[in-house]
Amino acid sequence: DVIQTLTPRLAYHYTPDKNQDTLPNFDSADKNDSYESLFTGQKYTGIDRINKANDFTFGLESDFIDEETGSTYLSLKAAQTFYGDDISANNGNRKYSDIAASADFAWDNLTFNNALQYDPETQKLDKRDSAITFQLNPRKFLTIAHHDDNGTKSAELYGAYPINTQVHIFAGINRSITDSITNKETTGIAYESCCWAVRLAHFKKHISGSDYDYVTDFELVLKGLTTTSPGLSKRLEEEIPNYLANLDD
Repeated sequence: DVIQTLTPRLAYHYTPDKNQDTLPNFDSADKNDSYESLFTGQKYTGIDRINKANDFTFGLESDFIDEETGSTYLSLKAAQTFYGDDISANNGNRKYSDIAASADFAWDNLTFNNALQYDPETQKLDKRDSAITFQLNPRKFLTIAHHDDNGTKSAELYGAYPINTQVHIFAGINRSITDSITNKETTGIAYESCCWAVRLAHFKKHISGSDYDYVTDFELVLKGLTTTSPGLSKRLEEEIPNYLANLDD
């Protein structure tokens, strides 16, 4: 038997307008109107800019749950933000955000994730992300993904595989379909024992034209004590979603 849940969600955000012209802006940029980002009330990434806000966000979530196992095999979500006045209206005089929606399906070791942003004004999809993953564990999986951001299309392939109980490899590639260039590449290998671990990771990132940035990072982990490269795990989690990057277990 299947149990269906229906959960409404409401958020209100208010932030007064502040002049930030004298503050430096190092890494703040516009956020995408994804489902979760609409509920944060934040328009920008980073911490260099704080957006003014007087917004209401309305959302609806529905889960389909296996009554016997308690597992959720289908999750549907949709949300939209309405701007209360000119204090937060963006995109000219527009008083509402894109409609953000997602559908996540899980069956045994297979998952399918699809998220989109729909512009009610143009009646077109501004952004769409799809991914299918076969995962036996966080060190043994394969994901194929496709992204369409306002006509800029890219594809991803990433995963990890154990050579034996102590050694595993991991890799990921993001390639632009629109420009026929490789945006990012990640490859690496790790060895673990009961008390320590080592990992070697190589990163390639497109800068512009034919220019690429190359980084090779070596990490030694003394479990429960320290690591020589504390930022490597976080970067690998960003570059290779679903990968268990923490070696300090």
